[in-house]
Amino acid sequence: MNSNPFFALSRFRTFAFLGLIFCFAACKHVPKQNYADMDKELAELCQQIDRHPDNAEYYYLRASYYYHHKQIEPALDDIRTAVKLNANDARFHVLFADLYFAQRETDQAEELLQKAIALDPNNNEARLKLSELYYLLGMYDDCNTALDEAVKLKNHNPKAYLIRARCLKEQGDTTGYLRMLQLVLDQDPKETQAYLELGLYYQQQHNPLGITYYQNALQVEPNNKNVNFNLAQFYNDLGDTERAIEQYKVLLNIDPDYMPALNNLGYIYLVKESRYDEAIAMFSRVIEIDSTFITAVVNRAIAFEEKKEYDYARQDYRYAQQLDPDCKPVINGLSRLDKIKKQP
Repeated sequence: MNSNPFFALSRFRTFAFLGLIFCFAACKHVPKQNYADMDKELAELCQQIDRHPDNAEYYYLRASYYYHHKQIEPALDDIRTAVKLNANDARFHVLFADLYFAQRETDQAEELLQKAIALDPNNNEARLKLSELYYLLGMYDDCNTALDEAVKLKNHNPKAYLIRARCLKEQGDTTGYLRMLQLVLDQDPKETQAYLELGLYYQQQHNPLGITYYQNALQVEPNNKNVNFNLAQFYNDLGDTERAIEQYKVLLNIDPDYMPALNNLGYIYLVKESRYDEAIAMFSRVIEIDSTFITAVVNRAIAFEEKKEYDYARQDYRYAQQLDPDCKPVINGLSRLDKIKKQP
């Protein structure tokens, strides 16, 4: 694995239940006269609620809409109303748990998932989310107990085995981890996360078998940014610079603003290819997206320095120094430029 601190491997964890912690967004019920300006799905839900204000299902559906659009506060308002109207629907409590976890309220999320299971003991989704919650909290015994119950009710349960695989990994059982991931794929050959986990495992072992798993994942989800990024990085780790560049370009076609790919592609152009203008273009794009990303600022300074454009290099080093006065590459870069300036 490349040890350069400016060339980081993606190790994103993605979970069906938990995902990202959503930002809050204030969004209240919109008056009828504004329906024309709303998303069609949301407008229809609002109209149904106006017609049937005591129907819990519509509040649940609108809460789901808000949740999937990362609008947590209005989702909470609606799911509370749904539960008040009908406290016996397990689905409502599962969504309520999702929303509480989005606010990092894990105790409330756990309580609501247990409530959902009490209302519907056959609810596989609630059991999986509870086990995943325990996994993320490091409560591995509780996680395995919850998974045992889920598998007992539904043996063909690839999501359950995926969570168990991650649990085994954290507990140091590598053999069990790999065996469990294979079981996941036996039950669901389209489970991208299992391919991603196996790809990353073999990548860390510097074993080219990881490429096959990444490629299998891309057959299922060709636009998966994590898989594309890891595959590009793996090609680079194996010294296949040409394929690494090609894969980063594939990723940038999917998302032109994907900063890790821009930065790493710039690094390849800078260090391995000596294509300084292209490196500068990549780093400049990163800086446009995030002007505080010091890695790109320093790397662009180095590219300017290699081109002997010392004034531009000094500007970047000075700016990087403002971001981090103790950054050694910055200190060393300015020192080099000072020596060059003193030369006759």
